[in-house]
Amino acid sequence: MPLTAFRADAGLTIGSGHVMRSLALAQAFAAGGWSVALAATKETFETIPALAAAKVAQIILSGKPETEAVELAAHAPIDVLVVDHYGRDATFERACRAFAKRIVVIDDLANRPHECDVLADSNAASAAAYRNLVPASCRVLAGPAFAALDPAFRRARATALARHDGRPVERVLVSFGQVDPPNATALALTALAGAGYGGSIDVVLGRNAPNFEAVRKKLLASARLHVDTVSMAALMTDADFAVGAGGTTSWERCCLGLPSLLVEIANNQRGVTAMLERAGAAASVGPINQLNPEALAHSLRAFLADGRRRRQMATACAALVDGRGSERILLASIGSVPTKAGEVTLRLAEADDEAWLLELQQKPQTRKFANNPRSPDRHEHARWFRAMVADPARLLAIVEAAGKPVGMLRLDRGTDADRINIATDPAHHRRGIGAAALALAAGVTPGRPLDAQILAGNAPSLALFQAMGYRQAGKDLFRREPL
Repeated sequence: MPLTAFRADAGLTIGSGHVMRSLALAQAFAAGGWSVALAATKETFETIPALAAAKVAQIILSGKPETEAVELAAHAPIDVLVVDHYGRDATFERACRAFAKRIVVIDDLANRPHECDVLADSNAASAAAYRNLVPASCRVLAGPAFAALDPAFRRARATALARHDGRPVERVLVSFGQVDPPNATALALTALAGAGYGGSIDVVLGRNAPNFEAVRKKLLASARLHVDTVSMAALMTDADFAVGAGGTTSWERCCLGLPSLLVEIANNQRGVTAMLERAGAAASVGPINQLNPEALAHSLRAFLADGRRRRQMATACAALVDGRGSERILLASIGSVPTKAGEVTLRLAEADDEAWLLELQQKPQTRKFANNPRSPDRHEHARWFRAMVADPARLLAIVEAAGKPVGMLRLDRGTDADRINIATDPAHHRRGIGAAALALAAGVTPGRPLDAQILAGNAPSLALFQAMGYRQAGKDLFRREPL
């Protein structure tokens, strides 16, 4: 199977954010049958106990930038190398070109050059932040829509959004990451007590955190400590309010519409915090070194008493992040296929595509061999579109040629195989777009069987799918076995 290798580290100084978002993105690749490996230092694997349960191969590296490319080359070929590391830049990535077919960078600093095909920065306001830092051919994915989240957050989204309606706060989540070097957790607990809060508290912390014992001894009677938890989505869904940092967990809270009060515990969180405040998705009390328990308690009292503001904050949160960032990065990572119509790519369908997709679905050529030959009306299509976008078991993609939409591709995840549906705008038939889209779909799901239903009489589709390796497996069923 094709291999995706993630280069990320964790530790008592840098925390676990890089590794956790790499693992979240890894799940999008693994869902399609990709082989997945984490390339990290020995300290990383010792610091994050959750890695033991993660379904990823382990590549232990020395941590020396000058030799790591050679160390990684021993595991070549690497089809996609994902680099999420502040200590690596274009020099390292250029050295990896010899054995990595595609290089994807996950960043949030925009402070150094990169040699990559795709760069994703969920914290960046626009791609302009990387104008002089990446090759002209690099595709930059900027903004919260590209936050890579564990699939559990998308699955919990509907339930969580229904809950965060401004009701009285009965459960608070306190989470400053697995490590929390400045011990903001203890500060938050002191402030909650000072605010007179008497409800339940869920505290999240890693066992290897430097202040673990101090936090454990400081727990209030109503608090429960969750050590090295793998159930953050469930904890956030059950919470009415959160106190945390402005790191990658901010996007998890946004996906679930969880109102939060932010304490800045690292300089690189300033941009995220400012973005969330501008959007009305969170409120900040500033850097931890300028904060005392009394000031934090004052802010907490105000929020705990203001259901209307918490409800508005939840709505703003949900608008920023929909939980599909990993799929967006995955589709960009597999690249493009050249055709007569230009480079063909796949991207996730967005709200702005609804009207265009309706036009495609209503074309007579599209309906001729569809399961339901009746053309959908606007309301039926709107319900279908919302269901497709919200369902974690479905991937609805737009096929683009030279940057313009020319078709639709849908993957429905199944237990033993995935089902593929494809439709190309009749104006672009016989230009190689269908074959290119099927090739890209194979790149998304290289390790999964792909099934297609082709009705009798649909000779063009039959010829296309057979040319792309699909073989008859039933009356109208054609299957492409894993690569």
